[in-house]
Amino acid sequence: MNLLQSDKTYEELIQHMERCGYSPFHIQRVNRETKWLSEHKEMLASYEEACILRSSETESADMKQQFRAVYSLFRRYAIYGTLSVPIREPLFRQDTYSKLSPYFQHILDLYREDSVARGLKPGTYLSGISACSGLLLHCQKRGCKTLEDITEDTVLSYFCDESGKPILSSSTKVNIASVFHADLGMHTDAARAILAYLPALNRRRKNIQYLTEEEILSIKNVLMSEEDCITLRNRAIGMLLFFTGMRSSDIAGLAFSDIDGEKEEIRVFQKKTGNELVLPLTVSIGNAIYDYVTMERPQSDSQRIFLCEQAPYKPISAGTVGNAADRLFEAASVRQGKQDRKGAHLFRHNVATSFSRKDIPRPVISATLGHVDPDSLDHYLFADIEHLRGCAVSIEGYPVREGVFTL
Repeated sequence: MNLLQSDKTYEELIQHMERCGYSPFHIQRVNRETKWLSEHKEMLASYEEACILRSSETESADMKQQFRAVYSLFRRYAIYGTLSVPIREPLFRQDTYSKLSPYFQHILDLYREDSVARGLKPGTYLSGISACSGLLLHCQKRGCKTLEDITEDTVLSYFCDESGKPILSSSTKVNIASVFHADLGMHTDAARAILAYLPALNRRRKNIQYLTEEEILSIKNVLMSEEDCITLRNRAIGMLLFFTGMRSSDIAGLAFSDIDGEKEEIRVFQKKTGNELVLPLTVSIGNAIYDYVTMERPQSDSQRIFLCEQAPYKPISAGTVGNAADRLFEAASVRQGKQDRKGAHLFRHNVATSFSRKDIPRPVISATLGHVDPDSLDHYLFADIEHLRGCAVSIEGYPVREGVFTL
């Protein structure tokens, strides 16, 4: 039985993850599960079943979360053939929702209607529905029939173990809170009361890799070089990544109609948010695209600018943009270590931190990156080393034992 249920293989999945810049630790977990699946495939019928079986083998909340992430990844790759889709379907969403009473299902349906009316994208409100389904099912199993029946103790028992230690992430809390913050009609007041029951959870921040000044200079030299160290297509893609910070999906979907030479603008509707993004068409970017189109682009009736380099010359995917970024790093001789993160998203970090170092206002940076939520910028500015240094406190007034800073 092929659990991936597609023409893709596990080896292709691993290669795809490497190109997309997944961490070696996550790839190692996926490799581990592929071996386990190959040994137990005869007794499994679905990803959900495999995840439940694996989770039953451990009491560790972290391990259970890892299993859920890996098997969600398996299913997403099987459905889409790529990991670059903007909407990630949670592994157990439909099963959890279907187990709720009509009353609780109605609560989530009201949230969906309110979200659509406010113009939220499906990826946003579906995450809220998925997270809140779990909480409501937990409350339902403990005898709660309405929102008014839900107590603080019931909510805390969902977020924490018997010792009071949190077992769910802060992002889960945020998604659940988004439901109770919404306009739920006659249930709004009861939903607001539940917000006060949600526990205070520390936000987990991952280490963010960023491009150093030396790496930026090396990459820029490759982009501006007249030597054929990278293809014209990859040079044009690299120009867009380096100078605009556009998402891979938007670069892959770039069409000739998105380029306005007279106004010197790039105008696209973002794949992730659906909102229009207008960026300047600089001379260097325009020339790079022109060179590719006139000298290297295969003959095609496609209105998409960037095409695959091999027949039948179809429009590229977001994963191909990531591959182009990897070729750029390779040509610049940077980030070639096993632990070094690559991929196209690093360039968005670089654009954000570069603007921040020049004291460009946050709204301008958010508009350039196409963010809908201004708080989204925080994740990028965590790597703004120059401004972070300004937050450092001197330790001159504190005694330090001799030899502490001696290698």
